[in-house]
Amino acid sequence: MKKYAGFFLLLLCSILFASYAAAGQIKTFVSDFTVSGALNKDELKGTLRTLLASRLNSETIVTVDTAEGADVLVTGSYAVLGKMFSLDAVARDSVGKVLVRLFEQGESQDELIPALTKLAQKLNGEIVKGFSAPAAKPVLPAAAPALPVPVPPAAAGAHPLIVTPSIIKKEAAATPSTEIVKAEQGANISGSGWTSQRLSGALVGIASGRTLGNGVRELFVADDHVLRFYHQEAELKLIAEVTFTPAEKILGVDTADLDGDGNPEAYLTIMDGETLVSQVWVARDGGLHKVAGKLPYFFRAIALDGKDKKIYVQQMGRDADFYGNVFELVQSDGSYEMKNPIKLPRFGYIYNFNRFTDAKGQSYYVLINGDGYLLVYSASGEELWRSNDKFGGSEIYFKREDLINMRIIGDKYRWTFLEQRIVVTPAGEIIVPRNEGMFVFGNNRSYKKNSLFDFSWNGSTLNEQWHTKESQNYLADYFYDAPRKELVILEVVKKEGLLDKGASTISVKKVE
Repeated sequence: MKKYAGFFLLLLCSILFASYAAAGQIKTFVSDFTVSGALNKDELKGTLRTLLASRLNSETIVTVDTAEGADVLVTGSYAVLGKMFSLDAVARDSVGKVLVRLFEQGESQDELIPALTKLAQKLNGEIVKGFSAPAAKPVLPAAAPALPVPVPPAAAGAHPLIVTPSIIKKEAAATPSTEIVKAEQGANISGSGWTSQRLSGALVGIASGRTLGNGVRELFVADDHVLRFYHQEAELKLIAEVTFTPAEKILGVDTADLDGDGNPEAYLTIMDGETLVSQVWVARDGGLHKVAGKLPYFFRAIALDGKDKKIYVQQMGRDADFYGNVFELVQSDGSYEMKNPIKLPRFGYIYNFNRFTDAKGQSYYVLINGDGYLLVYSASGEELWRSNDKFGGSEIYFKREDLINMRIIGDKYRWTFLEQRIVVTPAGEIIVPRNEGMFVFGNNRSYKKNSLFDFSWNGSTLNEQWHTKESQNYLADYFYDAPRKELVILEVVKKEGLLDKGASTISVKKVE
């Protein structure tokens, strides 16, 4: 009996110890992955979940089979873009608060399992860290005698509760007329702005012309097959427009004064089928006049280092969508030629980069990579910094036949999306937009809201200075008017449908 009593005592102790150990572990549920751009999507959803869950198990984390009662919920996505893949994961606590967002990527399927292992290791550390530090109870100071608070004259008529911010800024409070909100202090300041009337069509691009003597701003606006020229007055006034053939698809419009006559030309990037047939137009004598056509270039107006805006081009290859270096476009004797090549760092191409200079005169490249993360590179091409949040996001694309793509994912076309502009201001700040939406998987993109963010480089990281209030529309394009310190924003307020062309608006926000 003593022998059996000892055995049962040992068994009871083991059960109690196991229960105690399990109680101290963080219960984590991993949901099925979202898979895009890969074959066998249904199989991969569960397989990737199982692989990640098994690698998350540790002395401090135990994965469970149901979300009910779990301390942490992990959602993951797996996206394949060509030969590249990206694994993204988000861990939330039981009330939905985000604990961490992480990603791993690779250049071949041989790197998938090692990438999953690294992702699990990072998640494990961040989840444990999030649960290891208990929240400190606030210590309430002794009540101080109430003293009269002086009210500044500028705030005397302000309502204490109602605010309508347009820009959220991370500095000291600004005057109400600036339309700026400073996020560190949480001050919300309303200010002036301008919004156009509703415009027909889901527009794709906007660019600035001249500012006339009476303060009227010229605007070039494009949809898939039409270029319009407006004067921005109390309302937009249509001055001229030109329509292109159904086969000619406009991907964007940019402006710059390359001939130096004081009247900027409009550079249209146009695809006819799978061929670049870009064109140059100018507004003159109340109409739009064609300057050049069938140019084999992608166009982008960029003010490198926040200096003069120039037109840069990149060509298309037989297999590569963006072939070779980016060049400056130069006009000479009525013709165009490429000069001054720019060798971009990894992931860089004409639509996703800009360059800025710090106070010491050192140059850096900033770009948005294929996964949507913001990166900073040294002039020599070394990656110095990478964002945790995603930026950019565009619905503008072109397609080309791709037999390899057909064999891999079953789509005979390769879809290429053009990235949003990165603007560098004369002050050296970097403006980057962010579109977000519910359906953004592979080639299915439908963005529903946007903000624009302003950053400054401190030598080691990009610090946010301000961002615009979130808008419940898709941002198609924008530009920054440096002399006026204004953002001019083109938004699609109604998407194009089978029987509806959609609608857009243009708005102006003051930044100072």
